[in-house]
Amino acid sequence: MSDIKSELRVEPNNLQYSIDDKRLAGVSYESIESCREIIGQDRALKAMDLGLEMKSRGYNIFVTGLPGTGRTTAVRLLLERAGDDDEPELKDICFVNNFTMPDCPRVLYFPVGGGRKFKKEIGYLINWMVTVIPKVFSTQNYKERRQRIISEFENRQRELLKYFEGKLKENGFSVVQIQVGTAIRSDLRPLVNGEPVPFSDLEKAVTEGQFKDEDLQKLKAEYEKLTKEMQQTSEDSKAIMEDMEEELNKLDSSLAIPLISSKFEVLKKVHEQEAVRQYLDELYEVFLELLDMLHPGNGEQNLPSTPEKFREAFAQFEVNLLVDNAEQKSRPIIIEDFPTFKNLFGSIERVHTPNAGWQSDFTRIRGGALLQANGGYLVLQAPDMFLEPYVWPTLKRTLRTGRLTITNLDALNLSGSGLKPEAVELNVKVILIGHSRIYDALYRSDDDFKKVFKVKAEFDYTMKNDSDGILRYTQFVKKITNEDNLLAFGQTGLAAIAEYGVKLSGRREKLSTRFTSIADLVRESSWLADRNGKKSVDRDTVKEARRLQIERVNLAETKIQEMYEQDVYLIDVTGSKVGQINGLSVYDLGEHAFGRPARITASLSPGADGVINIEREAALSGRTHDKGILILSGFMRHRFGRKRPLVFTASLCFEQSYGGIDGDSASSTEVYALLSALTGQPINQALAVTGSVNQKGEIQPIGGVNEKIEGYFDVCMINGLTGDQGVLMPIQNRPELMLKDEVVEAVRKGLFHIYAVSHVDEGIELLTGIPAGEQKADGSFPKGSINHMAEHRLNELAETWKRYINPGR
Repeated sequence: MSDIKSELRVEPNNLQYSIDDKRLAGVSYESIESCREIIGQDRALKAMDLGLEMKSRGYNIFVTGLPGTGRTTAVRLLLERAGDDDEPELKDICFVNNFTMPDCPRVLYFPVGGGRKFKKEIGYLINWMVTVIPKVFSTQNYKERRQRIISEFENRQRELLKYFEGKLKENGFSVVQIQVGTAIRSDLRPLVNGEPVPFSDLEKAVTEGQFKDEDLQKLKAEYEKLTKEMQQTSEDSKAIMEDMEEELNKLDSSLAIPLISSKFEVLKKVHEQEAVRQYLDELYEVFLELLDMLHPGNGEQNLPSTPEKFREAFAQFEVNLLVDNAEQKSRPIIIEDFPTFKNLFGSIERVHTPNAGWQSDFTRIRGGALLQANGGYLVLQAPDMFLEPYVWPTLKRTLRTGRLTITNLDALNLSGSGLKPEAVELNVKVILIGHSRIYDALYRSDDDFKKVFKVKAEFDYTMKNDSDGILRYTQFVKKITNEDNLLAFGQTGLAAIAEYGVKLSGRREKLSTRFTSIADLVRESSWLADRNGKKSVDRDTVKEARRLQIERVNLAETKIQEMYEQDVYLIDVTGSKVGQINGLSVYDLGEHAFGRPARITASLSPGADGVINIEREAALSGRTHDKGILILSGFMRHRFGRKRPLVFTASLCFEQSYGGIDGDSASSTEVYALLSALTGQPINQALAVTGSVNQKGEIQPIGGVNEKIEGYFDVCMINGLTGDQGVLMPIQNRPELMLKDEVVEAVRKGLFHIYAVSHVDEGIELLTGIPAGEQKADGSFPKGSINHMAEHRLNELAETWKRYINPGR
């Protein structure tokens, strides 16, 4: 027994990782260069370089990795460098009125700064129109020419009317005004004794014999003739007025059009883009139609009287500058922390008027983060994409087509806007940051995702623990102290930070890249050192800062420890018991994990039900734990059921477990409890066990080995260490051992023990003091061994069951 203990015992120098001071010998804190590079992410950086340099559509980047590994910081640094490497191909983006289809505003693109310039040019043009053109129409020369035209045509009109009036007088008729309903029209009446008389009076006079009928008929015939001539005269008069308006328009055009045309020709020479020139041509035609409004001769009231009315009247000519890159020296980097539909894709604002309801126009189109990032990079958090409806589908569609249509996400279904702006061409690289679970789910279930996010940049949570890795850690510490103006770190303080990084990684040959946690410990260690009056940070300060971090979040651990102290949780750490063993479990609260022992018991009887998992029967067992129980059954069949069927009923239970149980790290522990119940051999309660088992009896590694050992140690410390207590753990977990100082010191003094086992046979011998017994060639086991006793007991149970079901034989 003593030989196997010595063989499997883990020595104190293998229980804790510490950096040899020689690795930091000669390192002066003042000589350390502050970290400027991204640490430990070569794989992710290569992937991001590919994504950033590829110009083809769809090479957007999805960055995965654990929070705290520097994903967002790394992305920002890489984008800043990529944005400075070449000349950005940026464009200013404007929306203008579509004069032929006002509901479909047009988009115009300009070189950097061109959008702001074009907006000013159009503003100056409008101001010139409303100030200069009216002055042109106010010159004395213009007034005289205009008056001559008006006089000429008015004279023609008067001559026409004078001729017709003479003809009426010659034929004895006059023009009268007659009211018909609410309207008034002109009509002709014959003159009798110099007075106009209606034909109805003349017909009455004929009946009374006061007027001759033949004279009445002559008057009616003349009436018909003159009425037609009156209509013709009216039409000729209108034609004269139309000719006058045409001549006046020609006069206006001869003065104004050359001036306006020259302005537009200058603009078209400056702006060579076809779309801009087409817009200027349309704007030119609309401006010509506005000459009447700018004509003082038509009344000053035609011009807007206030700035508000002016803006309203000329709003159709404004330029809505959505993206202005005039001040942008490199590719834009937009980090959108609140990517709602509006913030990401833009919107169309509305105003409500009592008469027209909800209205909008192109001047109320607003851009979002995608437009601001056009020509550059947009960084988003993946979980935020699914908080608001339609954000994710719209983003995929936009990236797939390279075109953005600005619209509204109307929860209230407001009517009256109806705008459908022209789609904007996009050239933007989107970087999504999220957990690998999101990436995997999208990759499996969303076909479009593969097309628009072709690059996966996976941030590792560990890096190599070598000389270069230690150097990078010291540089990172220097960076944090410089940025936050913290105390300097001595060699032992730097070593303690690196040791924490090793423990955080879970493997001695690795360092953690969860630099958010590392930076927090650096800051808190500096604060503690300053509070204690130290000039620099040493190892003891770092350890104390880490202890304080744990203390802030370990209330649940403290309360559970109290329940062990008060014997609420029943656990034996001395003596021996049959069918009872101390298993180890981990409580993971997210920000803090700790281990504690749990009593596992096995009960055995004749029967044919096999191994009963009480946790599963109570619906408290997870799938992995269920699998562990099935593997345990497989081990029993492999070890003892090759020649005969196994006929027994056994139940396994985690005592005082009222929550869920999952994981297979207790499967070896349950094997030991079952073997103890079968053989009747007691298990040493001073030892606790962790480790999973396969069907061959081999012990497999588990997680949380440090937490489990330290948790059992704390429970053993309640009544003091006896020198017999310890933990059996898988041999594969030895490189992960980074136990706290108290445990290491107890092992060094021989008060606590750690055993690394590789097979069930080693573990059962440690627990019972009896060899497991190696199977012989004939399949039997040595007498007195655990395996021999188990096989013998199984035979007895089978015979008992046989007699029970066949009592007559």
